[in-house]
Amino acid sequence: MSTSSEHVRTALATLPLSFPDPAGIVFVDGVPGWPVALLHAMGSNPAGIVLVHPTPVDFADPLAMDPATIVVVDSPWASNPATGLAARAFRAVATDRSRVECRVVVEPSCDFSTALLDQLVLIRAVLGPVTKLQVQHVSDRTLYAEGLTDTSVAIDFSIVRTTATPASAALRLLTDDGSVELQIPSGDTAQPARLITVGPDGAVLAPTQYEAGHRSSLRRLRELHAAGSADGLADLRCLRADVVTTTAALGDYERSTFR
Repeated sequence: MSTSSEHVRTALATLPLSFPDPAGIVFVDGVPGWPVALLHAMGSNPAGIVLVHPTPVDFADPLAMDPATIVVVDSPWASNPATGLAARAFRAVATDRSRVECRVVVEPSCDFSTALLDQLVLIRAVLGPVTKLQVQHVSDRTLYAEGLTDTSVAIDFSIVRTTATPASAALRLLTDDGSVELQIPSGDTAQPARLITVGPDGAVLAPTQYEAGHRSSLRRLRELHAAGSADGLADLRCLRADVVTTTAALGDYERSTFR
């Protein structure tokens, strides 16, 4: 079992008794080969499935399963509860002329494809899906890419692999008279995310949400279960679109460097 999956299981113990039967919740580690494990889990008629930090491998078969099966994707940055407030703050000021910086710091062992997918999932949660993506530069420790959302907001993606600072993610949007910035620390710490909006009247720090991303994912699963969601595979469809975008961009870059 991965460390991330262990953390999600621990978070399950913090939820109230009204949560769906914990014995019926299945956790699927997002290691390579996870679509096979997910298919197996979906066939057991679970109360819900949490797909933990999936790697970017293409998949289709799980999407043909019963849509009443609830699958929640637990992603390191997008699952942070602050993304809900951040989505309202960023979308309130973003225009088709806006440019957003999306920067993540990850451990050297993290592959760029997974880190880039995590960024796309975060941007989808805050601003909408990335429909165009082009990788511009890759080195041993850094990756830089440029993208565009479905609302024509330009995104600058950067990834740094290092142990010099803890893992983190940051989004920043500059406006004519201020900025909006979201800072998300590693989910392995107790630090909350920080959402800061700067305008003519000064800086405003959004209410702090002391909840880990893993717990937020489980709470969302509970809400979908309570609402009797008729489309439990929405997360999976969004994930597949982001996987396709990620792998296509990296594939195009690799082909261009070998010409």
